[in-house]
Parts: sequence; C-alpha cells; structure tokens
Amino acid sequence: RDISTDRMVEQVKSDFVAAVSHALRTPLTSIYGFAETLLRQDVLFGEEERRIFLGYIASESERLTGIVDQLLNVARLDAGDLHVEPVPIDVGSVVSELIETVEEAGAVDGHRLEIDLPTEPLAAEADREKLRQVFSILVENALKYSPDGGKVTVAARRTSDGVEVRVVDEGAGIPVTEQERIFRKFYRAESTVRNGAGGTGLGLFIARELVTAMGGRIWVESAEGEGSSFAFELPVARE
Repeated sequence: RDISTDRMVEQVKSDFVAAVSHALRTPLTSIYGFAETLLRQDVLFGEEERRIFLGYIASESERLTGIVDQLLNVARLDAGDLHVEPVPIDVGSVVSELIETVEEAGAVDGHRLEIDLPTEPLAAEADREKLRQVFSILVENALKYSPDGGKVTVAARRTSDGVEVRVVDEGAGIPVTEQERIFRKFYRAESTVRNGAGGTGLGLFIARELVTAMGGRIWVESAEGEGSSFAFELPVARE
C-alpha cells in the first residue's frame, strides 16, 4: 500500500470532519443563543425584538437544513441513488425564480445581484429540481465569497450546442492550479481555508455530479484578484 496516499486520504477525511463540525456548530450556536435569550424571564422583549430574534433562528435553521441536504445528496451520489428526469425546461424562468427566492430570503446581504437573460425562452433538457440545486450552490458561493457591496451576475444564453449559464462574482479569484480540484469531493480552496470562510467542500462536487447526470458539463474561468465565472452548459431541449 502507498503510505503517502493513505495519509492524504486520512488528512482529507480529517479536514472534512473539521469543516462539517464548524459548519454545523456556527448556526447551532446562533440558534441556541437567540432561543436562550428569548426564554429569559428577567427581560421583557418588545414585539419587534422578538420578530428579529425569531428571524435569525429561522435563517440559521434554513442554513442547517442546507448543510444536511448536501450531506444527504453526497450519500445518494455515493450509493448511485441519483434519479434524474430531464424534460424541456425554460432555463430563464428557473433563474428568475431562484433569484426572487434569494432576494426574498434576504441572502443578498448588501451585494448587487444582476440578471442578464435574453427575451426569448432558453429551452434546455434538464431536471427542474436538480437545476435549481445547481443554481443555488453557484449563487450562494458567489455571494459568500464576494466582497461587501460586490456584484454577482447571473447570465444565460443559447449556444451552438445547448444552453449556457454563468454565475460571475467579484471575489478573490481561484489560482489556475486549483481550478480543477475545486470540483472534487471535500476539496476547499487554500484561500477559502486561509480566510476562514465556512463550507464543507461538497457544493461544487454536487453541482458537477448533477450537471453531468443531466448530460451537461461545468467549468470555471478565474484569475487571482479578478473574481470567478462559474459556467455550465445543458443540452438544448429536444423538439
């Protein structure tokens, strides 16, 4: 056996456990703190204060659900239990729905979110729920790693081979040496770890597997200090 490979695998597992533990602990700590505060008998909170605290609890609970969903998705992928049902879908309408959901949830958090869609429908062959998952992962990452006040653009267009979607951010960018590895399971870019940004290293892996299962491909174009552009292409809808 290759001892160096074994050590690398163990290190990846160790890093994953640490990342997941941190990702789960952060929202759990917030939920516990706000709930404990609301239960205090020595403080009388006004209706507005209670509403704000409950809003934080709901938001952090949703964040926890997202982490658990990622873990369940990976378990299904590992077990070969991924079911995809491609049907003709207007990609533009799915993009608009997701952006509306993100804005209503308050997840934009000071960033500028822009949509660049053509007026005509963009019909692709895709599984609607899986497509929403891919969008969610890419948009959430773009918002997470963009600077305060930064712009995130979601664009879609028809290509000669299908329908292409791009999520562009103004973050720190990704070194060329890491651009292939970021789609691997558990992998987290060095700059992400160094800056203390949360994450499990599963999102882009899941996105790649879902896009591939729908007959498409996914890639990234980036340079350090110049932001990143994550793109994926899906087959055009059959007539």
